[in-house]
Amino acid sequence: MIAQHAPGVLVPVLIALCLAFPARAQLSGSAALASDERLFGLSLTDGRPVLRVSAAYDHPSGFYAGASVAAHDPARESARILGHTEYVGFARRTAGGLSWDAGVNNVDLTLYLDRKYRIEYNQFYVGVSKGPLDAHLYVSPNYPNRGAGTAYLDLNGAMRPVEGWRLSGHAGALVGLGGTELQDDRRTRYDVRLGVAREWTNHEISLGWTAVFPRPKPRTSWTRPGLVVSATYFF
Repeated sequence: MIAQHAPGVLVPVLIALCLAFPARAQLSGSAALASDERLFGLSLTDGRPVLRVSAAYDHPSGFYAGASVAAHDPARESARILGHTEYVGFARRTAGGLSWDAGVNNVDLTLYLDRKYRIEYNQFYVGVSKGPLDAHLYVSPNYPNRGAGTAYLDLNGAMRPVEGWRLSGHAGALVGLGGTELQDDRRTRYDVRLGVAREWTNHEISLGWTAVFPRPKPRTSWTRPGLVVSATYFF
């Protein structure tokens, strides 16, 4: 399984590439506290808070990389690491203002819901963006499990009606590849998110509503629509 080896490969690659391109590069980071963590519209923490710390590296050549780690306090367990994510990619902007990027990411999660779940997968992605709109296609050879493949189409938009405020929208479609079935023996699942954020110089507070449909069975608390409140500090 590719995901079993990816963390040991991606982390050294991130370090090596960052050291190789130090000039005029930009390093940034953030710390976010959220009331829930969602993946493809489904709750990973069953409505319990999560703390995520992220770091990103951007070089003028177009190379970029980043990583994040999240921790939470499960209902029936002590506080622990929820998981980590790493990514590397390359981006370019065309003369017409259209940008494209491509890369790979690794996701490693351990969930504590009705029982313990382990989720490890990689995604190869390509996307385009212009102004406040972007679209990405992610293809994974090992999600939702070994030997299973999925594609995820991600569409996002944002607008700032007044200074300091941001409205955002998201629509996604998760499709099983090569006979892969999702929950309920379905091949396709959709998710949507609507959000509003109040922005300041180095921090923001946001509120978002997320739903997935058709809603998977069994219809537990982690599959239902929900509001997510988050506070993020950028440094």
